[in-house]
Amino acid sequence: MDEKQEIIKKKQFVLKYLNNPKRLILIAILLLTIAIRLYFYTTASGQTLWWDEAEYMSTAKKWAFDVPYELNPQRPPLFQFLSALAFIIGLGENFIRLAFVILPSILLVLAIYLLGKEMFNDKIGLIAAALASVSWTFLFWTARVQPDFLSMLFQVLAILFMWKYWKQPETKLIALSAFFAALGFYFKVSALLVPMIFMIFIAITDRLSAFKKKDYYVFAAIFLITLVPYFIWSEVTFDNPMGFRTGYTPDSLQFPTGWYNIKFYYLLTEGVTFWAFMLGAVMALQFLLYIDILAREKKKCLDPNIFSILVLVFISAFYIFYIKNTDDRWVFLWMPFIFLLAGKGIMTIYSFVMRYNKAIASIVVIVILAFAMYGQVSHAKQLVDIKKGTYSPVKEAGLWIKENSDENAKVLSISYTQSTYYTERNVSTYSRIENTSAFERYLHENRPDYVQASIFEPHPSWMIQNGMQEGYNYIFLQYFNSTIVSKDGKIVSLDIKPKILHDDIEFSLVYPQNQINGAFVYKIRYEAQ
Repeated sequence: MDEKQEIIKKKQFVLKYLNNPKRLILIAILLLTIAIRLYFYTTASGQTLWWDEAEYMSTAKKWAFDVPYELNPQRPPLFQFLSALAFIIGLGENFIRLAFVILPSILLVLAIYLLGKEMFNDKIGLIAAALASVSWTFLFWTARVQPDFLSMLFQVLAILFMWKYWKQPETKLIALSAFFAALGFYFKVSALLVPMIFMIFIAITDRLSAFKKKDYYVFAAIFLITLVPYFIWSEVTFDNPMGFRTGYTPDSLQFPTGWYNIKFYYLLTEGVTFWAFMLGAVMALQFLLYIDILAREKKKCLDPNIFSILVLVFISAFYIFYIKNTDDRWVFLWMPFIFLLAGKGIMTIYSFVMRYNKAIASIVVIVILAFAMYGQVSHAKQLVDIKKGTYSPVKEAGLWIKENSDENAKVLSISYTQSTYYTERNVSTYSRIENTSAFERYLHENRPDYVQASIFEPHPSWMIQNGMQEGYNYIFLQYFNSTIVSKDGKIVSLDIKPKILHDDIEFSLVYPQNQINGAFVYKIRYEAQ
């Protein structure tokens, strides 16, 4: 075959591929996904890292540049390791956002489509992908430097290949599922929910015969073997091969239960998407009407409705009764199944209207999706715009210290992770120091060069106190004998002392110098007269 014939054959293949309307819709969804994420990437460019983000990036800088930082055993290491490699070869925070946040979030939309197609059908998969492309929580966290999307991508792939295996048992499929499930853990501990869900579903579908299936042992072996490097690293680093368990035991018993977490079902979907999901969930729950048949015929248990409801119920129970506290990104594994059930709900409406007119049914679906998608994007934009300036004074204070201090300087800051990332100095926190005497004793023993205080993190009461009286907000920097009084967001009284002397220690305000922004950096001089 000559070169001309090869070109013609390739063109024919492309035209044949694009002649499928469903494929065109998928391409349009992916292009929309890319465009929206790049928009939010440029909109949120340069925003200050939040605590968790800075924790990942401070770890990356520790490994890349030997910046002093105490590792958190709760954080699996792969996101930080990849980020460290990016820093080492001269690629910065913007590249990390593009490669390790935005790209995985785009691929996640494709993975949700493939999962929906495999579990339900093409149409539900496309609707789920469309909703995922504009989900406000996905868009908001796409603008943040977090490993959630890398982890979620591998979690969804693990579920996809396991579902393929359940439909057509092949050892290579369950092996891929195990590998992706373990890989998801390397980015987020919450990925362990995936094999737990598998075990429950297997107990429902296979029951005792599951113990006779060698492929399930293959899954367990590959899953554990893939995690061996993590266990070794954790043992070497923290003297505990399962260091991630630190902080994930139920020491959150101050919350008797976490029923309030159910609110996220509405908050994450608000409006049209929520009602489509509720309709889909009701339709999915119809399996309860023939549960006696499921008890007798286990093959009928391989039902996407049962699995979707199981995922939502299990994750809900995990956060209600065990963790008892959550954030929207903690329940990301909900989202594919919420979107799939929303797709089921929308297709239920389509099927009903189609009895009367197919064209009108298609228009109804388009209108529902348009309203749902517009509401999600609008909410995401509003939230990103509100939050993108958050903590910026902490960033500016950290950069000031970096530019005006020796690389061996020691810094005290409550904003431990952010200050470490921006100063690239040896940072310690004073959050657990109980009083001024203990604080001054700490200063004499450790002799830090700078101390930073701000209104953006909870501080010990001996350092900063907040109050309100007769409509006025008071911020009292008690240790530095300074006060800020504001009303309706405007400063009405300002008393910031440029120098404070405590016995033989002098504190000089070095940042900010011209405009108060809520963060304060003091240079410390010892044995002052």
